[in-house]
Amino acid sequence: MNAYAALGALVLVTGGVGSLVWFANRAGKNAVSVSTSEAAKSSADAQTRKAQAMAQAQADKPATEEAILQRLGDGSA
Repeated sequence: MNAYAALGALVLVTGGVGSLVWFANRAGKNAVSVSTSEAAKSSADAQTRKAQAMAQAQADKPATEEAILQRLGDGSA
């Protein structure tokens, strides 16, 4: 009877440790996923800002030589 109690305790402890390992592994994977997503978001935001700046520069460019000279004279080029 004493051996069955020891075996039951061993199974219970082994199951508990296994559950803790599983939980820690899952939490680690979730943390990595979150940090990867945040890095991807930062990269996408930077690319979006760059594309917006390029589009704005394209929209603001002078159309004629006189406009270019005017902007250069104003110091806004």
